[in-house]
Amino acid sequence: MLVTGATSGIGEAFAHWYADSASELVLVGRNQSELDRVANAVRSRGVHAEVIVADLSHKDGVEIVGARCGVIDVLVMNAGVTHAAKIGTSDRDQLDELAYLMSAGIVRLSEIVVPHMVERGSGDVVIVSSIATFTPMRKAGPYAAAKTYATSYARSLALEVNARGVRVVAVCPGYVRTDLHRRAGLDHLLQSVPGWMWLTPEAVVRATTKALERGKNVVVPGLVYRIALPFLASSTAQRLWRRVTRRSSSRSSQA
Repeated sequence: MLVTGATSGIGEAFAHWYADSASELVLVGRNQSELDRVANAVRSRGVHAEVIVADLSHKDGVEIVGARCGVIDVLVMNAGVTHAAKIGTSDRDQLDELAYLMSAGIVRLSEIVVPHMVERGSGDVVIVSSIATFTPMRKAGPYAAAKTYATSYARSLALEVNARGVRVVAVCPGYVRTDLHRRAGLDHLLQSVPGWMWLTPEAVVRATTKALERGKNVVVPGLVYRIALPFLASSTAQRLWRRVTRRSSSRSSQA
């Protein structure tokens, strides 16, 4: 089983979840010390854990993972970045990295791993996307576009491989209590966004695994988000969302 973005938050939660059923995990991230921390916690439960240090916002990083991961029965693509900035204020390289990390890089890693799943007639592919798939996000157009790409890809991939025994799901959470917001300088969201809008990483993992069991290709964790989903793109919801989640500067942080 391979988990990208495994050093914290949703990725770390997936690593611990699969440690209950897997005998071997491959954990991918950019931070060696944080990868070792998660790997040691997994190993203490009797699971073999390999770590791969790679930056998946670059082609070389994805190729490194693809070359070292071997045969994978579960692929969790969680590596991501949070980014908010006014149009015209983001660094070009930063935007290119964001796009590759959460769109083309997902496709490339899937191209490497999924054909082997199809050959075996089994496997699970989890793409961690976002509620941004379903609603425009002011000052976060590149982020919303990348997440929409990822979800659309998951749907299309599912059409191709479901009949061959490979399950695919895009999980689209709203706000999740991870370290990404703090690292991106968006700490104010922890105070300004109401508590009932926040999900735990463990809740996201549970919703994902249930969706796989039920054959769903897209899942939105959290009852509140599922109820609000049809209204998120409305002008009223957008005004409220902007008021609650106002961002004042250009920030980004990768898992």
